[in-house]
Amino acid sequence: QSVTAGWDRLACIWDTQTGELLHQLSGHDEELTHCAAHQSSRLVVTSSKDSTFRLWDFREAIHSVSVFQGHQDTVTSAVFTKDDQVVSGSDDRSSKIWDLRNMRTPVATIQSASAVNRLSVSQQSSLIAIPFDNRNIRIYDLNGQRIARLPRSSRQGHSRMVCCTAWSEDVQGLQGKPNLFTSGFDRITLGWNIQPRGENLGDSLAAASMSGRLNLSLNKGKDGGVSLKEHLQREVKEPK
Repeated sequence: QSVTAGWDRLACIWDTQTGELLHQLSGHDEELTHCAAHQSSRLVVTSSKDSTFRLWDFREAIHSVSVFQGHQDTVTSAVFTKDDQVVSGSDDRSSKIWDLRNMRTPVATIQSASAVNRLSVSQQSSLIAIPFDNRNIRIYDLNGQRIARLPRSSRQGHSRMVCCTAWSEDVQGLQGKPNLFTSGFDRITLGWNIQPRGENLGDSLAAASMSGRLNLSLNKGKDGGVSLKEHLQREVKEPK
């Protein structure tokens, strides 16, 4: 099954084999901005311009929904972690970490100087990658502690607002491969290699310093950049 969210204020759950619409999730007062499904439980979270996010629980025969009003502006995204938490980001310049066992108040709040866009959480390292309107990309742990800020110089980083981040769970910083991807209003997707400094990867990531290195730049082929199509063709042609 898959879940989609739209500006018609609805989230829809689909059968990916047949294309059949299984459920329509209604209730938000304004357009939806994002949706996500739990990795192992029958849970869905939707976020909206109405400044709320909703948790839809399908673990029982009759599904239930809980509404959370922890933000003061558009909730741009809300995602699950592997540890049964939800991380939400908002145009109110905050990101919040919630425990599914007690969603009354967030367990941590990350305040920032700029609006938060579509964040992501690594299911392996439990790191949060937060993109901002001011071109910054910052890495936090699930305690809300900042681990690193990625470069945003003219040679590295985005020249306009960063709208989205996504982790590559198959790589996780090994062999110099990019394990974090970011996209911006500069029409560029960047691949970063994010990993803890030091050899003891068992140390707490909250206390570890991090290194972030620009590994790959994908754009429309202008100014020496490589297009996504060209990059994929190169990967196929080059010997392993």
